Amino acid sequence: MLSARRWLMVGVVLMAFMATAAAQERIILVPKPVPGSPFRVADSEDLFGKAYRWFLEGQISWAADSLKKLIAASGFQLLPGNYYVVVANYNEDFSPIGLIHENSDFLDTRFYGLNTNNLYYIFISRKPEAPSFLSVTITEKDSPFVTNLPAFIGLFAPLGVQARPLATGDTWIDVRRFEIPEKFRKNSDLAFIVKSDLSADKFLASTTFDNTARERWSYGIAVAITSRNDVDIVVGDNGQIIIQPKPERDLATFGVVNWHFNEVDTKAKTFGTSLHLFGGARLAPVVEPIAGIGGGVSLGFIDIHLFAALSVEFANQLKTGFAIGEVVNEDVDPFKVKVRAKPRFGIEFKFP
Repeated sequence: MLSARRWLMVGVVLMAFMATAAAQERIILVPKPVPGSPFRVADSEDLFGKAYRWFLEGQISWAADSLKKLIAASGFQLLPGNYYVVVANYNEDFSPIGLIHENSDFLDTRFYGLNTNNLYYIFISRKPEAPSFLSVTITEKDSPFVTNLPAFIGLFAPLGVQARPLATGDTWIDVRRFEIPEKFRKNSDLAFIVKSDLSADKFLASTTFDNTARERWSYGIAVAITSRNDVDIVVGDNGQIIIQPKPERDLATFGVVNWHFNEVDTKAKTFGTSLHLFGGARLAPVVEPIAGIGGGVSLGFIDIHLFAALSVEFANQLKTGFAIGEVVNEDVDPFKVKVRAKPRFGIEFKFP
C-alpha cells in the first residue's frame, strides 16, 4: 500500500503533468475607441505637466492622481471595477505605463479576473489626436490551484530619465475598450506594446499584466502537536509483541486542500482572515486522513492561521488469543485494524 506521502507526490506529479500538457491558447486583442475619443482637454491646471514632474521625482501615486483628474476633465468617467491601462506619453524616451483600478498602485500589474468589457486602454499625449500603435496579446493559462506555481510580476519603472521641456497646448486622451473572450477572463497574461506608429522601431512603453482571478480552492500545510501519552502495539525485532510509546509533543504535518467560503487571492503570501474547510492526509509513512476548519487572525504585522480538525488513525489492536510479551512467528499477523479518531489543533501555512 502506498503511504500518504507517496499518494500526495503522485497527485502532485499528475497535476503538474496535466498543467504542462494543457494547450495555452493565444490571440491578439484589438480594442475599439469609445464614443467621442480622442478627447481634447484644455488642461488649464497643467495636470499633465504636474504628473510628469511627480513621475520624475518618484512620486508615482501623486502622478497617478494628476492623471485621474486629467481624465475626469475630459468627460470620460473612470468606473469602479474597471481596469484602465494608462500610458502617459511625454516623449519617445519617457512614456510611463501603469494601471488605474480602485486601490491598486499605478505600477501594479495584477488583474483579478476580467469580464467582457471592463478593460480599457488610455493614451495621453500633447500630440494632436494622441496617435499610438497598440499591440496586445492575451494568453490563456491555468489557475494557481492547478499550476501551483508562484507568480513573478515584472514592473515598468523609469530609470535615469532627464527632464525635458514639455510641448505646450491642449492635452489629448485616446480611450479604447477591449472585448475579452470568455476563456481568457479568469486566468490569462496580457502583454502590451505601445509605439508611436506601426513603423517605429522603438517602444514607447511595454509591460505584461497578470490576470488571475480569486478562487475558492488552495493548498496548505497543517502542523499539529501529536497527542501525549500515546502508544503503538508493534512486533519488536525479536518477534515479541511490545508496547511502543510515541514521541511526545512531536509535530504531525499534513498536506491539505482548502475550500474557502469566500474567494481569496491564492497568489498572496497568506490567506488573510479567510474561513475555510480542508481535508488531506498526513505526510508520513502512515495513512492518516484529516478534515477540519481553519481561519486567519490578523495581528497587523502578520496573519496567523489556526485550525481545528479530526484525523483518523489506523492503529494496531491485538486479535483474540494474543497478548503483550508473546513471541510470534514472522508469518503470523497478531493484529487487526482499529480506527481511532483524534482531535487536531494547530497552525496552517499556505502552500506554496
